[in-house]
Amino acid sequence: MIIKIAAENMGRRLDKFLFAYLNNAPHSFIYKMLRKKRIKLNGARAEGNELLQDGDELRFFLSDETLAGCRKERHFAEAKPLDGIIFEDEDFLVVNKPAGLPSQGGETVRKNDHLLARVLYYLQETGAFAHNADFTPALCNRLDVNTSGLVVCGKNIHALQKMNAFFANREIKKEYLAIVHGIAGEIGESKTLENFYRKDEKSNKAYVEKTGTSVITTNISVLAVSDNYSLLSVSPITGRSHQIRVHLASINHPLVGDKKYGGKQTSFASSQLLHCFKLRLPDGTEWEAPPPKSIELLFQKKGRK
Repeated sequence: MIIKIAAENMGRRLDKFLFAYLNNAPHSFIYKMLRKKRIKLNGARAEGNELLQDGDELRFFLSDETLAGCRKERHFAEAKPLDGIIFEDEDFLVVNKPAGLPSQGGETVRKNDHLLARVLYYLQETGAFAHNADFTPALCNRLDVNTSGLVVCGKNIHALQKMNAFFANREIKKEYLAIVHGIAGEIGESKTLENFYRKDEKSNKAYVEKTGTSVITTNISVLAVSDNYSLLSVSPITGRSHQIRVHLASINHPLVGDKKYGGKQTSFASSQLLHCFKLRLPDGTEWEAPPPKSIELLFQKKGRK
């Protein structure tokens, strides 16, 4: 059998394409077929690391029965409704993730009880995902389970690669809203935090240290103060795990509700009050996500002492 590569798969690694196209076959089987020249690219032996081009030909020297067994339609399991859609077009889906919902699955997450499961089921039910597609939509960024706000999903391979590159190259400007303990400064006051960073993967906890090799940088501005709390605008320049949480704790202003980094629960916060409020792309496109009520209460007092 021969298939031609469409423009939408241009620039995709051959092995990644084959994993999706032969989605019911073990990766080891696919590499074995490449080594045995049972799968050829443009009539020549392929290794799997080639970047596909529009119009490339893939030839499979496999029986129809074997090919049929290597492919199956994908049907995503029913998930809870997807709420909080901020933006959607043919390339991207942008969602306001609620606090308490994991971005994606893991060992401690119940099956389909996460944002990605809701996104995939939504795309399937709205017809944006075809069951025989050779690409599965994916999240371009992730937030901690108890952080709310903007999460972007790439609906096709080129959109995903483009957005992933923006995030990886720090070309996207991010703004978070955070409520912290204590008075962090005068309204309008800004400062830049820069420290060495270390993450203990075993305890899943980050540390700010005096020496090291990895540096984190975070800009903060005071938007409002009320009682013994401050509402901050936080812009992480680097993008390390738990960066905002550990940086705020390091200046003795931990996030309200963030028990891991010294914050305390209150009557209006059972988990950390951190919200990814705004994402700005290099072309000027900007997405904003309304903050949850727990943050909105203080956000309405912006500019007041």
